[in-house]
Amino acid sequence: MDSSARAVLLTPSDAQNRIGLSGHEVSRNTLRSYRSQWRSFVTWADERGSPAVPAEPEHVAVYLAERFEQHGHKPATLRVAAAAIAYVHSSCGLPNPCNHQDVKRTLRGATRVAGKAQKQAKGLTADALDAIEAVACRRRLGKNGRRESAQNAARRGSVDIALVRLMRDALLRVSECAALTWSDIETAPDGSGRLLIRRSKTDPDGEGAVLFVSPQTMAALASIRNGAPAELRVFGLSPNQISLRIKKAAATAGLGDGFSGHSPRVGMAQDLARIGVELPSLMTAGRWRSPTMPARYTRNETADRGAVAQFYNHPRGTGEPPRMG
Repeated sequence: MDSSARAVLLTPSDAQNRIGLSGHEVSRNTLRSYRSQWRSFVTWADERGSPAVPAEPEHVAVYLAERFEQHGHKPATLRVAAAAIAYVHSSCGLPNPCNHQDVKRTLRGATRVAGKAQKQAKGLTADALDAIEAVACRRRLGKNGRRESAQNAARRGSVDIALVRLMRDALLRVSECAALTWSDIETAPDGSGRLLIRRSKTDPDGEGAVLFVSPQTMAALASIRNGAPAELRVFGLSPNQISLRIKKAAATAGLGDGFSGHSPRVGMAQDLARIGVELPSLMTAGRWRSPTMPARYTRNETADRGAVAQFYNHPRGTGEPPRMG
């Protein structure tokens, strides 16, 4: 049976079910995003009477262009939408419409029009961590205009410090941090710790990674555990709540805007590059499969190690060049 005949037997709902069956190939968060993006495309296709599966490349291109021009969706979001459509077709054994030049040109055009890449989260470096720790336990004003009690401020500030420290030490993604339980953390004899990441965005097979945690961070974690059982989540926060806490902690410390849940990961990458850690080791520390993102995060820190910087830092001879003849 060829692909066109097979497609007659498949409905968008069937394709949605296939995502779930083949979900072991991608991370849980990616799978959730694909399902959402696929539903959006199916709704759009239904409204126009065009098939969602198999989708015509020109229809996919029009769909992506409409999202960009009429709804202001960013190129990165469009790329996720295209990846979801491609993933569904691949799961169903159908040709990938996103391989067509019409779709590729639409994505390239959106990127050019948008001008520049998405704004990078500001790095929460060691200096920024010091600033946060200095004021973390100060009493803040709540939404009701009342200042929190000293006890609540101390408890919240201690969580903020432990959260930022752990995310920096392990270069954690927000989703990884949200999933951690106390059973994932072990104390070493020297007071440092070992953190087990059971599954992450770049580890869909769940091979896991063991990461170093500093003694200072282990002490911060011990101060907030309060006898919590091993199976309990360390912070008990959703990814959005984690991002919001970091943003508020940075603002309270007078660090300004631009901080997010990604900031501790970016900041530690910048600190590591600043002390001379090379890109391969940085990729291992942050569990990056591609050098693209860590290189982008650390481009300011590594600029002084480029070819021109090496020329100016290299001592020049004082003698005249030998004469010829």
